[in-house]
Amino acid sequence: MSRVDYLLAELRCATLRCRLWAADLDSIGVALKAGWITPEQAIEQLDPDARAFLGLRLLDEEAPA
Repeated sequence: MSRVDYLLAELRCATLRCRLWAADLDSIGVALKAGWITPEQAIEQLDPDARAFLGLRLLDEEAPA
């Protein structure tokens, strides 16, 4: 396997990981909107790496008014 082939395979894997994160975020959002889970439960369900995509302070501070 050449370096190009290897890099292309890694890029495909990264794309799939991003799609999985997107599906997770969508399903957590649907559950939160429907009232099936609390905001705290939603935060707990987030993948730690995916939390970086959210621009908010999690749990330890009050939400903006």
